[in-house]
Amino acid sequence: MSRRLFPALAVAAMLACPGIGRADTLDDSLQTVWESLWDQGGTARLVLRWKSPVTYRIFGPDSARHMDHLRAALLAAQQATGVVMVDVSGRPDAESAASLELEVVSDKTLADNAPCITETRQIRNWLLEKVRVRMRSSDTWRCAFHEVMHAMGIPGHPSGKTVLSYFPYRNDVLMDLDRLMLAAWYSPRLTPGATPLEALVVMSAAVARQPELGLPAETARERASAFNRARLNDMEALASGRGEIPAIVLRSGRASVSNTALMQGFYAWYVGVAYLRGAIADRDPVAATMWFERGAQKGFSPAQVMWARALRDGSGVSADPVSAHGWFALAAKQGHPLAVTELARLEQALDAGQLDQARSRPLPQTPP
Repeated sequence: MSRRLFPALAVAAMLACPGIGRADTLDDSLQTVWESLWDQGGTARLVLRWKSPVTYRIFGPDSARHMDHLRAALLAAQQATGVVMVDVSGRPDAESAASLELEVVSDKTLADNAPCITETRQIRNWLLEKVRVRMRSSDTWRCAFHEVMHAMGIPGHPSGKTVLSYFPYRNDVLMDLDRLMLAAWYSPRLTPGATPLEALVVMSAAVARQPELGLPAETARERASAFNRARLNDMEALASGRGEIPAIVLRSGRASVSNTALMQGFYAWYVGVAYLRGAIADRDPVAATMWFERGAQKGFSPAQVMWARALRDGSGVSADPVSAHGWFALAAKQGHPLAVTELARLEQALDAGQLDQARSRPLPQTPP
């Protein structure tokens, strides 16, 4: 078939089936929000976001001529999220007072393949406390809205109609999908520290509510739910060492097979939380415990805490408080703050014989 003939046939097919284009809009938007949850290294990230208000400063030797454009990007983020932006650029204590820094640097400061960078410098309880954005002066016009999306907590570089894309349709405004993602990210339904699967539930629901899809509301919801279930299956495969991260992330050139392998404990924990809380799948404590055990054995301390709790309480597994002690102790050794508290409580609840037995056992062995 000739290359000229194929596009003509494709257009004719879409005209003959008007629903195809609209359904594709839903699919494309769902895929875009999913890809937005993955950083360039190939890691699906937990939800990080700001507590309002955010103080910011714009500075750098060439910042004055970009001031209006940068403020417009921040105002757009404020309108989408409800997070109030307060400019402290002109204050004598701006450097210490600003939680968000936007620095315009010389064109020789950053590399050509990374003309703008957002760095998360300080977080507490999954809330952003210090973020720094740097962008070359000649690239500020195309970097501002893109990096503000990152600064608000959304990590990815998805395909689709978003300024987060490497090849956006527009880069001088937030597009509809950008505003939708930001509003969902800062909605009451999504809490700081939520897993990417939980974030997907909230964001896909927002996508399905778009009136311009031209689909019955129930159809859109069903399609979004089916998409979410497929992504849960993908995450289960990743946690088992069989799956692949989104193709757009692989094409970034920064993701690696070794990093994906190291993240198996994270992914198992994400899946366990989904079953524990009923995000995407129905609540299933047995399945949740199985995935927490897998994540614990991969060395991920939050999964170790959850597996230890299951063993202590007999949730989805036969109760074994002595074994629970070992997993709490291992997570505490790795610096997990909740594990320290949980270990102390468990030791108070064990009788003398159980406590001696628990303390005499070697800690569980996991990969470094």
